Amino acid sequence: MNSLTLLFTLSLILISHSPLGVNAKDQSSSAMEMRIQVCRQNMPDIMNCMNILRSDPKILKAESYLELSQAILELALKKGIEGQNFLKELVQTNDVPVIKECANLHYDGVIGSFRSALKELKEDPDTANSDAKVAGDGPDACDRALASAHIVNPDIAALNRQIKLLSNTAFQAINKLP
Repeated sequence: MNSLTLLFTLSLILISHSPLGVNAKDQSSSAMEMRIQVCRQNMPDIMNCMNILRSDPKILKAESYLELSQAILELALKKGIEGQNFLKELVQTNDVPVIKECANLHYDGVIGSFRSALKELKEDPDTANSDAKVAGDGPDACDRALASAHIVNPDIAALNRQIKLLSNTAFQAINKLP
């Protein structure tokens, strides 16, 4: 057994025994297994993925990959809107063109992609999957724009990481649909 496999196994054991205030009924083995299967695809961010998925009651109650995908997309859309509002507030206090670009261009794309994925999920999962993945392009573009302008903002960087993780997590969950 190589060290990465051992680390992964230990992480899963710790995650499954973590008492983060989650009800036992929400921790059914199939629901937990779905979340683990989705987060397993997010190496090396498996812990952040599990923490995000544990933070939302709707995700914890999901009994199928369709319900899980929808709940993740709803959370991602909510976080995308909150992120855009945060960026717009930053622009109000400090009118930096690159941050304005992130708020008005890149996060418009994030929100639009997550909304589109939610609309398409039941009718056309392949399109929903593509839309979920494309939502991660906005934070990437924002990161590149900030780097080009030599702007370092840990709060924006954390926001972008979270949205990229949600984008990839939604993509992985939708991938599990039949």
